[in-house]
Amino acid sequence: MIDNQLLFSVLPIAFVLGACVGSFVTMASWRLPRGEEIIFKPSHCPSCNATLTATDLVPLLSWVSARGHCRHCKASVSVRYPLIELSLAIAFTAVVLFYGVSFKAFLLLLLVSELAILIVTDLEHTIIPDGVQIALFFTGVFWCIARDADWDTVLTSALTGLSLGLLLHYGYKVLRKKDGLGWADVKFLCVAGIWLPLISFVPFLFIAGLIGTLTGLLWKRLGRGPLFPFGPALAVSLLINVLWPNLLQRLLHS
Repeated sequence: MIDNQLLFSVLPIAFVLGACVGSFVTMASWRLPRGEEIIFKPSHCPSCNATLTATDLVPLLSWVSARGHCRHCKASVSVRYPLIELSLAIAFTAVVLFYGVSFKAFLLLLLVSELAILIVTDLEHTIIPDGVQIALFFTGVFWCIARDADWDTVLTSALTGLSLGLLLHYGYKVLRKKDGLGWADVKFLCVAGIWLPLISFVPFLFIAGLIGTLTGLLWKRLGRGPLFPFGPALAVSLLINVLWPNLLQRLLHS
């Protein structure tokens, strides 16, 4: 928990930083599935292709001041932009509130950002970019270093995640004669093993299954078809189990 004397000075910074990162997440989740460059290419309106200026890119405020329209061509700008920016702002504030200003908090902020890109791209395009998985892997390695993890245990957990993913992928196909867990999800389970100790896989899969079931029901209700992206459920469950590793056990014994 952050020191009370720093509370009112650090948390607003975390909120603003989260909103700025949220702006990057909205851009990256739009460009990555389309194979566009995400670092050096200037931001532009997807409708008229006009290059956006600094006043067009202020997180939250630009969308509100323009009333959800492009300042250049007046095309409607999706509400996804302020919602993602606000979500990241709240998430960053919560991480700093509970973990303070530390290297671990920095890694958790990276985790939140990477998972946000994964969730949005999978929901909108049913794609989990390999670049995001690679980023999650290396951030996870630094997370292991920060918590002085035993590397044999980390390797065992990663291989367990990979084995579970392969079992779910091929097992579902054998039993149900159709595709189940996608290859991107299989890779994610392996990467999750970098972040989670072996004992956390039971609550991780349980929470992911619960969220995935609710996602699937909502997906069908919205008429999006029988197949739905499972990556967001895995991502949210991973974040929950990293931030609160004993949450499920506490709930069961409360």
